Amino acid sequence: MVDLSNASISGPLPENIGHMMPTLQGLYLANNLINGSVPKSLCNLQTLEALDFSNNMLSGNIPKSLCNSKYLIFLDLSKNMLSGSIPNCWRNDQSFKFINLSSNNLSGLFPSTMARLSFLSELHLNNNSLHRELHVTLKNFTSLVVLDLGENKFSGNLTSIIGGEIGNHSLKVLRLRKNLISGYIPSELCFLSQLQILDLTDNKLTGRIPPCFGKFPIMVNATQLSHDMGHEDWDQEPSMGLLLWRYIVHWDLAPLMEVVKGRYLEYIRITLRLEISIDLSSNNLIGSIPEELIFLKDLHNLNLSWNYLSGNIPEKIGQMENLESLDFSKNDLSGIIPNSMSSLTKLSYLNLSYNNLSRPILIGYQLQTLEDPTMYAGNPQLCGVPLLKKCSNDTLPPTITKFKGNDEGALKIMWFYVVVMLGFATGFWGVVGSLFFVKNWRYAYFQWMDDVQHWILVVITLKVARFKKMFNGDRDDQ
Repeated sequence: MVDLSNASISGPLPENIGHMMPTLQGLYLANNLINGSVPKSLCNLQTLEALDFSNNMLSGNIPKSLCNSKYLIFLDLSKNMLSGSIPNCWRNDQSFKFINLSSNNLSGLFPSTMARLSFLSELHLNNNSLHRELHVTLKNFTSLVVLDLGENKFSGNLTSIIGGEIGNHSLKVLRLRKNLISGYIPSELCFLSQLQILDLTDNKLTGRIPPCFGKFPIMVNATQLSHDMGHEDWDQEPSMGLLLWRYIVHWDLAPLMEVVKGRYLEYIRITLRLEISIDLSSNNLIGSIPEELIFLKDLHNLNLSWNYLSGNIPEKIGQMENLESLDFSKNDLSGIIPNSMSSLTKLSYLNLSYNNLSRPILIGYQLQTLEDPTMYAGNPQLCGVPLLKKCSNDTLPPTITKFKGNDEGALKIMWFYVVVMLGFATGFWGVVGSLFFVKNWRYAYFQWMDDVQHWILVVITLKVARFKKMFNGDRDDQ
């Protein structure tokens, strides 16, 4: 293994690098200043399992010779200046599990032969200039856990991308943000039983949000969440060695960008395992927000902003008890802000601006901690704190009562008060009862109380006498 990452190496790579170390298994040259092209002779490294040239200044095309690497498992050429198209010569006898070609200047079509990579777990092609119709069917990627094709110019529709009912698919992260994907959102998407991050923002999607979105198993109950992001079983492979575990540690720190709480956040793989999110913002979606979404009790981030959604906010939205970020801004929503929203005790970001919401703003509980008035801006009929517009006398802010729709939460609160009362009763009667039933204790207690009373009276008498003496002494001196 050769690891020269973060070594400030500059200049091009030797063209004959593939002949210099024929038995090399791992080559790590990330985070340097290497320029020039990717050597074609890399195909001669028949035992190579890990190749990391990320975050350099490499240019030119990706060599087709990489398609001849039978044992290569990790390939990371991200954050360079590579151009041209991605080779379309991948084979089903290759061992690739992780391919990252993101943040380059790649163009052309999606390489359809990548579907032959039966072991592929993560594919990152985001932040390039790939275009035209996206000829990829998730049904063919049987082992895929993370698919990131965001920030490209892909067209096509989700129906063909999903490819019908896909059963118990392993996909956990589907990121297609900032493309040209059109058409409606197919209900077949709901068959992704392991999905925990769905990012379709900034496309040309139309139609309604499928009601079955309220049935994503991981988002309904995160106890089903497996923290396997694609490499936890690799230690059982005979070819895996310490050099690849070094790469796994590096890979767990690899970033993935998501917009949460109104700003871009960079998640590393370790924290990404805990994130559960739906982002459908900046599309052309219509209709109402499905009531079924309230069943996503373990969803952390929900962003439906910049669409044409209408109707009311779901009345029982307070059931989504783990929501941390909620953005319904720039739609055509109307009606009042539901009382149950005050039950979202983990909510730290809320944006309901530029809708047609009316009535006074809710006061109490978690909503009192969100003081930014811009989150309600653009709703002419809203009034009350934190807006400058005051409510008239005949429109008082609604009384906030703890949401009763969550039976489990209400039961916990009830048992809390029961335990407090039982504790008080036990302590009270433990003292009073012993005095009542044990005669010697009762006499001793009242004797002690008399002694304390006499001591207090003596102390007060002495203090008063001393004060009078000082006062009379001052008068005699005058």
